[in-house]
Amino acid sequence: MKKTPAVLAGVFLLFTTYLVIPAAQAALPNPQVSLTATPSKISGTSWTNDGSLGGPATLSTAASTAPIYQASDTSVALNAVNNTNQYISQSLGNGSALSTVTFEMNMNIKSTQSHSPSGMILGWAGTNYDIWYQPGCVGFNTGGGDVYGMSTASGVLDQFHTFTFVMSTTGDNTSKQKIFMDGVQQSLSLCMGTVNQGSKSFGGPPSSYAIGRYGSNGFYGTFNLRTFKLWTSELTTAQIQESYNTQLTPTSHTIALASGLTTAVYRTASTLRSTTDVEGKVTFFFNGKRIPGCINIQTVSKIANCTWKPSAINYNNITARVVASGGSLTTSTLRIFVTKRTGNR
Repeated sequence: MKKTPAVLAGVFLLFTTYLVIPAAQAALPNPQVSLTATPSKISGTSWTNDGSLGGPATLSTAASTAPIYQASDTSVALNAVNNTNQYISQSLGNGSALSTVTFEMNMNIKSTQSHSPSGMILGWAGTNYDIWYQPGCVGFNTGGGDVYGMSTASGVLDQFHTFTFVMSTTGDNTSKQKIFMDGVQQSLSLCMGTVNQGSKSFGGPPSSYAIGRYGSNGFYGTFNLRTFKLWTSELTTAQIQESYNTQLTPTSHTIALASGLTTAVYRTASTLRSTTDVEGKVTFFFNGKRIPGCINIQTVSKIANCTWKPSAINYNNITARVVASGGSLTTSTLRIFVTKRTGNR
């Protein structure tokens, strides 16, 4: 009697017992709201929503001057001056009540708030559930003088960061509510006050939010906003990190001689300059070969410099490649003519 089939079956069973197939990660869903601060997206007080829910957002004020796009840092600045009472509003138009919302904001929270020492980041109309900045802390507020959130004591204020907030009407503070900064989940604690669990609501339906103020009241926040995305669901950690990384995908990368010329001198130092639209590490190449000392140069303000002493006369083809969290991008080729040194025979 042949036993081969039984042996094979046993081997297959043993193989499948130890074979672990990783679960596929859910793809990042498209946001229901997507606002980007560019001149093409902002017309007057209307801010184009590239998401799938609701119409455009409105640049609003409870005083006389609505916020506007400012080219100096490619953002919409809110309440830089006291009593301007500026905010951004939108109705989501949802037909059923929301229980969990995730939103991402690339913003620069100012340490000096014009309205008061504190400032509102985002609030929901008709509810006490919002995101509030108090000196030393930013996080969730439920109308009890409370902030359950992250510390802002070091490296948070007066510079752009991407904040992602998960707000939820279900569960206690620790089970659902989350804050990420630049794709990294933050440690949260009760900074002050008393949490009113029953006050957690998104209002509506339909739900309406206001960026920069508390529902229809005051507490106007002072910060500059570059992008805003909102999902009417809870994103996973991997999805939050993926969304953050998309901001770090380079789309523009140029290279030039810092002198502005297109010529260099043999064996004489020249500075090559890479300029891109994200921070990353840049490697410079001449004629397809990496330039020694110019490998993985960290950008500063999106610029990297390379000191290059040409080792070949005549035309040299120069390129640079930036590698960032969201991908890489190589420049077009810069042709530099390298001449002999003066006085050489």
